[in-house]
Amino acid sequence: MLLMKKNLFCLWVIFFVSSCSTLPHLSSPYHCEKLRGGIDIGSGSTKVLVAKVNKCERKIITVVEEKNFPFKFKEALHLNNRRLPEDLYEKIKSMILNLKQKFKDQEIQFSGVATEVFREADNGTSFITRLAKETKSDLRVVDQEKEAELGFWGAVAVTGKKPEEILVWDIGGGSMQMTTMRKNHLFNYLGKLASVSLKNSILTYQKKTRGSPNPIGKYTALWAKQLIHDEALKIDTVIKEDAKNKEVIGIGGVHFYSIKNQLNLEDSHPYSQYQLNQQAKERVNWSDQRFSGSYKETEASNLLLVKSFMESLKIETVLPIKVNLATGILFDENLW
Repeated sequence: MLLMKKNLFCLWVIFFVSSCSTLPHLSSPYHCEKLRGGIDIGSGSTKVLVAKVNKCERKIITVVEEKNFPFKFKEALHLNNRRLPEDLYEKIKSMILNLKQKFKDQEIQFSGVATEVFREADNGTSFITRLAKETKSDLRVVDQEKEAELGFWGAVAVTGKKPEEILVWDIGGGSMQMTTMRKNHLFNYLGKLASVSLKNSILTYQKKTRGSPNPIGKYTALWAKQLIHDEALKIDTVIKEDAKNKEVIGIGGVHFYSIKNQLNLEDSHPYSQYQLNQQAKERVNWSDQRFSGSYKETEASNLLLVKSFMESLKIETVLPIKVNLATGILFDENLW
């Protein structure tokens, strides 16, 4: 009888161990690895990042695909009586359907967020709800605080830097966020003066209703500088202190594409107030024809925007890195 009980106990142990070995959290480190696609539907462009990630360690293992689509929602809203037009809906719908078709044979999830322009537009929420339904995708409009959080953790994931040692500065088409961490708590500056909104403010000052503000000119540039300085005064003490004392990481298209390319910077190189000042002095006098790319109308005003904030906040240098909200989406378990 004792031998039988001993044998039964051994069988039970073998069964338990073997059953546990089939559980993903005990069997292999690979349960943390996922193929995910993040979609950042911004005010000035839509960013897509498809990557194999380690969700447990917040690390990107392999980038499978990365694309940027110049869907200018903020521009369209400005010209369309606070409503997002149908032609842009069809363009982004087609883009998402093509993306999903490309990966249809792979085990992949897609999740996306929409930001400032969709919070502002009269039809912003219905636009994204309809888009999610017709593309069978998990899409949602997020508030600006969530936008800041996604940008911050995306920067941490890409740089590998300690969260407490950096301040993340994200500039989009319609909003700007600065985020820092103290004692495991995030502090944010959530502003509305950004790439397209500054450009539109300059157009209004120039008594124009549409088009490009270029050439901006010296006196309009001085007016814009004062506008930006007044906005910087609204930033709270925690952000101001950390902007001076921590490493500032610039994310989003304004930092990584507009500023970095205009300064001809190599990857992993920061830029300074002095560099921006030299370029801004010259380029505020340029017409659109002298700029390249899909965002000619905001290139000079982007220089003014970043330069003036750096001056007001006493930021010496900014390190631009290739991060947008699509990066942060990949690691936010609440979005999956």
